[in-house]
Parts: sequence; structure tokens; C-alpha cells
Amino acid sequence: MDTSRQTDRLAIEAKSIRTSAYERLQAAINHLQRSMYEMECYQEKLEEAASDRERSQVLNWAINHLICNIQPNLRIDLLATSQAELAVMAAQGATE
Repeated sequence: MDTSRQTDRLAIEAKSIRTSAYERLQAAINHLQRSMYEMECYQEKLEEAASDRERSQVLNWAINHLICNIQPNLRIDLLATSQAELAVMAAQGATE
């Protein structure tokens, strides 16, 4: 009976970990899509700029967005945690 409970517990835990991994990856995809939209807005501003000084400023904003908003908000740490949890589940023999 204990083996059955252990198997059920592992199956529930594995399903939860798989769901979490999917949701975390989807969150990263969503963030990248929003970031792409922001970069397209900067591109439009670059095209509308009347001088090289304005163009330089727009590119500065775009660079700032790339550095400050994309990578930190992707939550790569959570993706790595999900990867490690899935590897542990695989090592424990969790059913697919």
C-alpha cells in the first residue's frame, strides 16, 4: 500500500512540475513578444526622428530596454529551476 501511495504522490508531483515548467516557458515567450513590440515602437520612433541627435536618443532608449527589461524579466532562474525539477523527476522514474 505504501508503494502505491508513493507512486501516486510522485505522479501528482511530476504533473505539477510539468505544468509549472510549461507555464514558466509560456511567461518567457509572452515577455519576449511584448519586448518585440516595444522594439518595434522604438524602430518607428527612429524612422520619425528629425535629426541624428533624436535618432541617437531613440537608440539609447532601445539599448536601455534591451539591457534593463528583457533578460531580468525573462525569469531564467525559474526556467532553470523547472529544468532541474524535471531532471530530478526523471531520475526518480516518474511516469510520463
